[in-house]
Amino acid sequence: MDANLKIALVEDNDDLRDLLVRDIQRAGFVVQWAECAEDLDDLAAHTTFDLLILDLNLPGEDGLSIAQRYKRANPGCYIIMLTARSRLEDKVAGYESGADIYLTKPVSSAELIAAIKSLARRLMPHAANFELVLNVRQMVLTGVNSVELNRQEAVMLKALSESVNGNLPYYRLLELCGDEVVSEIAKATLEVRIVRLRKKLAEVGVEGKSIRAIRGEGYQLLQRIKVV
Repeated sequence: MDANLKIALVEDNDDLRDLLVRDIQRAGFVVQWAECAEDLDDLAAHTTFDLLILDLNLPGEDGLSIAQRYKRANPGCYIIMLTARSRLEDKVAGYESGADIYLTKPVSSAELIAAIKSLARRLMPHAANFELVLNVRQMVLTGVNSVELNRQEAVMLKALSESVNGNLPYYRLLELCGDEVVSEIAKATLEVRIVRLRKKLAEVGVEGKSIRAIRGEGYQLLQRIKVV
């Protein structure tokens, strides 16, 4: 499974939380856990989560409110609600609050893992069924088709391809492009370059997400590219 997927589980029952964390990890995913909204917010201050697994009956802010808040802040975040509330009106409220999948307790670990895998397939696109090749010297990216890159695009794509998990922070990408790290204009220019890179990746045949923005951190390349 994709260890790059960032998952947070919010559950205040110690025994159930420990069981779910163990089974999610055994399935090959990395998961962080929290007992309440305050703990989740502390985690989210350092990590932008791709997937939240939420209980609804929590101390303090409940799961419905958490879902609404996190969906507003990050519409691309997926949410699995895992709760004992099984009435139709509860399920409707869950989906209206932002749930992508609503599971009622008791739920088997197998069903939860299947739900996680289903959402993971939407978040992390499969590797292209063709090889992506970046020729740095000629500044050409080749897949189904070939496109020319400018110097900054070639440098950024090479650096992202060779970085750990495809991640690079904003400041490093700005440095590679020869821009001022603290300049807001440079950061806006970087966003434009990323948009153009995504378009060129689409032109060579990449479907779905190719470069993901990590809020407050930087960018992640979601495709494997061979650098020559």
